[in-house]
Amino acid sequence: MKNIPKRNPVGMSSERIAELRRIQQLNFTMIDLGLYLNTHEDCEEALILYDKVQLMHAAAKAKYEECYGPLTIEGVDTEKDGWSWINGPWPWEGEC
Repeated sequence: MKNIPKRNPVGMSSERIAELRRIQQLNFTMIDLGLYLNTHEDCEEALILYDKVQLMHAAAKAKYEECYGPLTIEGVDTEKDGWSWINGPWPWEGEC
């Protein structure tokens, strides 16, 4: 498989990129385990691993959003920040 060069989006620190990649990896793992569990619903090991990865994903996403703002629209805390979804840069502004 050919290695794809890693890009550094304009304005993103290497720490922020690493945290975002971790969230993406955990999300991929949850989806993959979910597909496996669709056909192996009684696999106790997969169920335990799914629960563990789901908690790790939620923690990583919460940490990211605490530092950088909402990652998805579900991350908006209207009681704390109002409609903060529009405060950060938009994807076409090169920082997302």
